[in-house]
Amino acid sequence: MFGLTRTNRVDDFFDFQRDIERLFNQFWSEMPARTASGAPGAFQVNSTDDGWRIDVPLPGVDPQNVALEAAGNTLSIRVQDSEDRKDANVMRFDQTLTLPQFLDLDKLTASHRHGMLQLNVPLKESVKPRRIQIDGAASEQQKKLGAA
Repeated sequence: MFGLTRTNRVDDFFDFQRDIERLFNQFWSEMPARTASGAPGAFQVNSTDDGWRIDVPLPGVDPQNVALEAAGNTLSIRVQDSEDRKDANVMRFDQTLTLPQFLDLDKLTASHRHGMLQLNVPLKESVKPRRIQIDGAASEQQKKLGAA
């Protein structure tokens, strides 16, 4: 008899109900943090052979309301909906990125399709790998044969 505990099915049911409520409360309290990753500015950077591709999701944004400014190695992305909209929810977004020196911001290209702003930033020519011809004995013999 000692050490045995009796369980009550009604108490078990209410414990289960409290656990479910706690789970839902925890889910809803964390919801803003989860949706923030899909907000404008949650960009993704991918490296390509020619440089970097930066994808910035801008759902529902007219590309004419997007301004890109490059200065030095800093890229600024600004979005402001037109102020003539009737509703009070005017969207504003401002993001500044500091890019590495080996990227050429002068040759930056941008496109906007299906709510995704895609920026292509190529590598500077001085950083790109290049093939170097090696002069050796075989090439000197070919030069002599070609001259004869």
